[in-house]
Amino acid sequence: MIITSIRLNFLITVILLFSTLLSFSQATSSPYSRYGLGEINNKTFGQGFAMGGTTIALQNDTIPMFFINTTNPASYAGVQMTTAELGMKYNRVRLESTDTKKNLNNASFGYVSIAFPFKKWWGGSFGLLPYSSVGYNLVDQQELANIGKVSFKYEGTGGLSQAYFGTGLKPFYGLPRMLQASSKYQRLLSWKHADNTLKSREEKYDDYLKAKHKMNTRKFLRSAAFGGNVSYLFGSVEHKRYSIFTGANTFSTETGTAIRVGDIYMDYGFQIGYTVDSVRTRNPLYNRDSARLDNRYDSVKKYNYRDLKENVQFLFGANFAAQKDIKAKIDSLSVNYFTSSQGFDITKDTVELVEGHKGTITLPLSFGVGFAFKKGYRWMVAADFAMQNWSAYRAFNTNNDLKNSMRASLGIQYVPDARAVGMKKYFRRIHYRIGGHYSQTALELKNTRLTELGVSAGLGFPVGGNYILRSFSMVNMSVEVGQHGTTANGLIREQYLKTTLSFTINDRWFQKPKID
Repeated sequence: MIITSIRLNFLITVILLFSTLLSFSQATSSPYSRYGLGEINNKTFGQGFAMGGTTIALQNDTIPMFFINTTNPASYAGVQMTTAELGMKYNRVRLESTDTKKNLNNASFGYVSIAFPFKKWWGGSFGLLPYSSVGYNLVDQQELANIGKVSFKYEGTGGLSQAYFGTGLKPFYGLPRMLQASSKYQRLLSWKHADNTLKSREEKYDDYLKAKHKMNTRKFLRSAAFGGNVSYLFGSVEHKRYSIFTGANTFSTETGTAIRVGDIYMDYGFQIGYTVDSVRTRNPLYNRDSARLDNRYDSVKKYNYRDLKENVQFLFGANFAAQKDIKAKIDSLSVNYFTSSQGFDITKDTVELVEGHKGTITLPLSFGVGFAFKKGYRWMVAADFAMQNWSAYRAFNTNNDLKNSMRASLGIQYVPDARAVGMKKYFRRIHYRIGGHYSQTALELKNTRLTELGVSAGLGFPVGGNYILRSFSMVNMSVEVGQHGTTANGLIREQYLKTTLSFTINDRWFQKPKID
């Protein structure tokens, strides 16, 4: 119990530390973060990031490593060990227009999250992660008639954070056990009929197939999981706009707004999977004509069932968040100023001052679907498609002219041997991941729809796995390269390199030790 207390205190310290880092970190350098709430962050962690952000259908296997999937809260139902994940991000962006190029770098807090099982069919998770990020600094110089040279400067900082608690459960988890306990199922597996007469071999085989079909149906229903996240969105977004006049007897203007958000937001998820453990094959001994002649037509089956060496799983997932008006406050200040001969800005007069004006921001409806194929513990291929209705976005009754966005992604993970033990087989336990995504963003500027294309890859390195103590750790390293925007029509193209470093810990926590 002392060890558990130390671990819990350590995790609380980590959460507080990263909460502080989150308040002071710059997570983006995108000029397009000036629109809406900024650059919306993907909620994927180390595993999903390397797979192109593909996560909606992903759920844990029956052996470690186990990961946290906040994109679909239904996945919490499959949590089998206390799991902690935390990550950090580093971005390098090359901004390019028709006449200029600039390189920018930033590092930021990624996320911190903990998941834990309540029951075999019920789990939960809580954590802290960024929701959106704002970070830009733009200058546009123009020569205006009868005015002269004017510099328009735009600056933005801040972002929103998301503290969440989620839970997921499998309401039909007990169906296979209930079937096994039923008398009807026992009769199907019995060698005798209800009147105690012996079944023929053909009857026993037919009853076995019926029992297998009933059990597979209930196992399919048992895999159905439902979940939800309750999040508290908080933070502030600041925008400043300068109109700087260089002519004599002119005043420059500065307009700044700060939007402060604090409200509850919810999202939901669903997952289900079908496992194939055998395949139907034609019986080579079956011959219809000879079976009839020998009166063996009913004793020779046309098909047999062969067990697969590795189970095959087909997984489906969906997530959903309804349109929601969240509470916000806005501060606004607009002043005229001039620059003194010593280079100091001196305010001439205040044009507008608004403090603490209350209003709402409409977060749009979003939904996504995901599919995954798994072969044993080695291969996993997954694909996602998601949409968000950003055309419904409003901020203090103002329409930002955003468009509906969509995102498609594909990811692959390969683990040569997840159960390998010993340093000689270490490389067989490494998780190899690759993926890619294509996005049509919510921005349409100068009659040009902005898109994003990226490819990613990553490795998961097991650290100190102990099957006796049921304690496992992994270091996840991922990299993504891609492009956002275009230089057409006077716009800016972003060519980025994103890297993440994250840590995953699986352990048996909060369990009372047994003493023999």
